[in-house]
Amino acid sequence: MRNKKGFDRNYFAMTFEGSLFIGSISVMAAGGAMAVFIDTMTGSKTLVGLAITLQSLCLLLGQLIGAPFVRSIKDLPNALFKIMSCQRVIPLIMAVPLFFGAGPYVAVGVFLVLYGAFWSMDGVIATPWSELAARALKPELRGHMMGMQVVIGSGLSLLTGLLLTWLLATPALTDNFRYGYIFILTAVVLLPSLFFIRIVKDPQPIGIPEKVDFKKYYAKIPSLIKESKPLQRALVARIPGYIGFSVVSFMIVFGANTLDISDVQVSWLVYSKIVGGLLGGYVSGEASRLFGNKAVILMCNAGVFVTIMMAIALIIFPALGYIWLVALCVLASLWANSWLGYLNYLIDISPTEHRPAYQVIGGSIGIPFSFVGYGIGAIIDEWGYTVAFVLGAVTAAITIIVSSRLLSRKQIKALKLT
Repeated sequence: MRNKKGFDRNYFAMTFEGSLFIGSISVMAAGGAMAVFIDTMTGSKTLVGLAITLQSLCLLLGQLIGAPFVRSIKDLPNALFKIMSCQRVIPLIMAVPLFFGAGPYVAVGVFLVLYGAFWSMDGVIATPWSELAARALKPELRGHMMGMQVVIGSGLSLLTGLLLTWLLATPALTDNFRYGYIFILTAVVLLPSLFFIRIVKDPQPIGIPEKVDFKKYYAKIPSLIKESKPLQRALVARIPGYIGFSVVSFMIVFGANTLDISDVQVSWLVYSKIVGGLLGGYVSGEASRLFGNKAVILMCNAGVFVTIMMAIALIIFPALGYIWLVALCVLASLWANSWLGYLNYLIDISPTEHRPAYQVIGGSIGIPFSFVGYGIGAIIDEWGYTVAFVLGAVTAAITIIVSSRLLSRKQIKALKLT
């Protein structure tokens, strides 16, 4: 049963499913332990950038493949369970070459292939999952639920992060075994999420599934953009933000390369990003519930700008030291939840029959910018962090300005009534 506030079984099931996923991708995300893994194995910032690009590009391409099927699926929770079952064993497979003694570049090469597959499947899942959330939850609780996912997921990461910190810092393990165990730890956290998606109930299942026609589906996209000013503004607001958020993904590697710190201190930087994620989930979820999703977008972009300016300050004044660097890593993760604002904003402004299409449009706009992470890594390798951070600060400032033109919660309600 759904209680008056909407905190029912669907709310809690989707919260815990996402929490376990987020608890694992605090390791799997390219800006966290995976950046340290690639940097440790190869020393290449360009390959770190490639991982960031793979994460965003494969996610978007997967979304383009999966979105047209949304209204052809009678049982969304069951379909999601099947795809997730394939995706969430991938970290176990990543560990295999490491335990068999693969060389650094072979291990990273296999990792990147599987990493692309992991995020491609996540893209296929994204639009059906968003549609299920739109059907199963009250509008004002969608953002709150996603914020709680980040809070609980980050709390779980704090517990697993203690073991992660030990694995990264202990001299008793080779790099291969260290990161092999980290991948296994990721799978241990990730796999139980399958139980929770299995118990979600779709309150508005599709009675007569629509036939999938990719050509027809994507042919209507330009007209949807042309007809909706709010959608146009949302797309313009999101474009420059990709650069700023790619730049803050390098904060841990930046810290390890800028200050003379030990392996133990590097591992605590990873842990500090987990703390930032926990705080950010709570702040973003509450901001969405109380003030709407425009507020989340503005808040996160302003936070990215401040974080990058603090990083530039550390380059100029290294005496600011390790505590300043820890604060940077906390903030880089704290403001990484703009996705929550954009996702829910697009759901808010979309007509019911076009919700999946709006999600596709919101994702598609980022495809050309998926290579930004690779580009930022190449810029760092060639010209250093200062050039990359100045570029990120400028684009973050532009994003704040254009995001101010988005509709407030009150304006969205008025739009729905017209």
